[in-house]
Amino acid sequence: MTKAITRRGFVAASAATAALAASGSALYGCASGNAEAAEHTATVVNTQCSACPKQCGYAAYVVDGSLDKVIGNTTHPYAAGTLCARGFGSATASQAENRLNTPLRKNAAGFYDEIDWDTAISEIASSMNTIVADQGAQALAAITDGTATAQWYTARLLAALGSANTYVSASAANSSVASGLALATGYSAYEPDYANAKMVVILGASSVDAPDPGTIAGLEAAKEAGAQIVMVDSRMSQSSSLATEYVAVHAGTELALVLALAHELLADADRAAAAAATMDGLDTWQAALGEYTPEWAAQITGAPADKIVALSQALAKAAPAACIDLTWMAMFGGSYANTGELARAVALTNTILGCWNVPGGAYVTAPVDWTKCAFAPLAPTAADITAAEAPLARGGSAATLMRLAHDGSVGGLILVDANVVAEYPDPTYLEQALDTCALTVAITPRMTETASRCTYVLPELVWSESAQIPTVAGAKTPVVTVSAQTVEPAVDNAWSVADIMTSLAAASGVSAPFPQTVEEAAAAMCACLGTDYEGACAVGTVAFGATTQGETADEAVVWPTASGKVECVSATADAAGVSAYPVWVAPVASNETEGLYRLTTGNQAILFATELTDLAPLASIAKEYDLEGIWINADDAARAGIAEGDKVTVANDHASAALNAHVTQLIAPSVVYMACHYGVDDGEEKNANDLGVRQASFVPFALETGYGAPLLQESMVTITKAGA
Repeated sequence: MTKAITRRGFVAASAATAALAASGSALYGCASGNAEAAEHTATVVNTQCSACPKQCGYAAYVVDGSLDKVIGNTTHPYAAGTLCARGFGSATASQAENRLNTPLRKNAAGFYDEIDWDTAISEIASSMNTIVADQGAQALAAITDGTATAQWYTARLLAALGSANTYVSASAANSSVASGLALATGYSAYEPDYANAKMVVILGASSVDAPDPGTIAGLEAAKEAGAQIVMVDSRMSQSSSLATEYVAVHAGTELALVLALAHELLADADRAAAAAATMDGLDTWQAALGEYTPEWAAQITGAPADKIVALSQALAKAAPAACIDLTWMAMFGGSYANTGELARAVALTNTILGCWNVPGGAYVTAPVDWTKCAFAPLAPTAADITAAEAPLARGGSAATLMRLAHDGSVGGLILVDANVVAEYPDPTYLEQALDTCALTVAITPRMTETASRCTYVLPELVWSESAQIPTVAGAKTPVVTVSAQTVEPAVDNAWSVADIMTSLAAASGVSAPFPQTVEEAAAAMCACLGTDYEGACAVGTVAFGATTQGETADEAVVWPTASGKVECVSATADAAGVSAYPVWVAPVASNETEGLYRLTTGNQAILFATELTDLAPLASIAKEYDLEGIWINADDAARAGIAEGDKVTVANDHASAALNAHVTQLIAPSVVYMACHYGVDDGEEKNANDLGVRQASFVPFALETGYGAPLLQESMVTITKAGA
């Protein structure tokens, strides 16, 4: 039986995570009043969380070499003085069970032999050089988890060897969202000014289930100030506690809603004229919007036409302190065949609202120019191998890379904390892709499903065990956050990803552009931002300047597009097989057949990736609340004879598994929800082995046209009561 977690319960779960960790082997004496503990002096080290790519800054209190407590940095825009449940749980990572402690090489029989570091580095470097010499630099690639150090060092190594093929693993992130936004605006991200907003429409992105405390605090402040906060989703997620209104839609149809909202907003001639001044090709898109009426959208989405009209009127009244939110980790509204087009439509509709870079609106995230840094980015000699298949993908497509690997176009693949086999659609397909590569290297603290298919497995220090590259966060007020080593390594023969990449560069003969230490690179990056590294280490997070754009409607945003405006029409999209302007694109999978359910997925407050599932504190919470069950609509369940807590069989042509049913009216009919990152089947991950099933096993390997993102929510399943 699934226990409902309210906003209060979420906070309690976060606290419980810290308490559970404290009772284990990692966070000793958290908030302890023990007299003996008081005799020991705590050392405070400013660092960052590595549980997700947002990397919230926090202060680690270390007593006698062990973590005593962790406190979120009040000046970090995402931490806002605390951490989420995953942040507290990931602080225990250094003491996790089953840490790898020696390099491994797979032998001819398929088993692993232990080898020393010199041998591993020498052999891998030699293989990389051979691949580049025989197949070209384009045949060498890497996928990382997107954290700062992993991405910076890995991209630098591959670029030094001539390859542009370093990608961020994005099966549960916002690859299509970032790319669609960039196609329209030139910027790949934005942040709503929640605290000052009059209205925010949040499309499918459960801010609690994919949380950062700053976002939650901003939404709470907006709600308290009387803002209208509308959650649009096929499932009433934990974020409903932050909303003033919930609008149910059929899964994957958010695009139809946005097209209808744009249609209604542009019906006002004055608003359309004002928007045309900042938008290129608006007349063309507006003509196409003619058929996308609220009545049409109601048939597609299931939301009443009068509700759509009311939303458009409320947005118009609240503008410019209003926006549609489809930002980081839009898991529930993403991973469909139309997600990139949804992002384009959202970008254009927000422009009609005039909300960009104004108080209460949405601030675009301008990238940092690192070309003047002492360790400026290197220019690779070969083109991005995924560009031809995914020309609209901002930063390339990791999922497209796996398709190319499966087809034999990739000779060598390095995976840094990227468990693609467990998190991308169709694990068998991905295993075959890895097996096809001549060289595969997994850099990871513990054995994973992906690592177990690789030629080499290199044991990695976890984040807290070494210094890291700084990160930049925030749009309205950008900050830089530094991260020093917090604790001594819990294993004696693992290396940091920085040392691994630096050693591979030296063995490959391309070490010249690499810093001697992480601290040297960090100091250069801080200097590029006008910040002193040592000073930043003393406080953790430092603002390095206000937004480069204006903060009033009178100061125009500078759009880095060919036209210098927000672009409604794109020849690039047209050439990629996508409409030149956003139009309705239906999801691929259809649940019109009776007895079939669309299988949706997404994160939970305690989980972001499979490696977190094996952490004892987080696994304990998942078990206590039965979070790995499957949600099913109460009316659908009644017709199938399924009651709360029943064991049900979930099946399609790809997989079959048993789960506990959570019967609820908080999910739309013909839709079921299964959280991602469960179903670990690697015998080494003890805590995660008996938790749930792998949602990705039910999904065929398919990519979004033009954008190359994996379609993780485009599958149908049957649900039957076990034994029936």
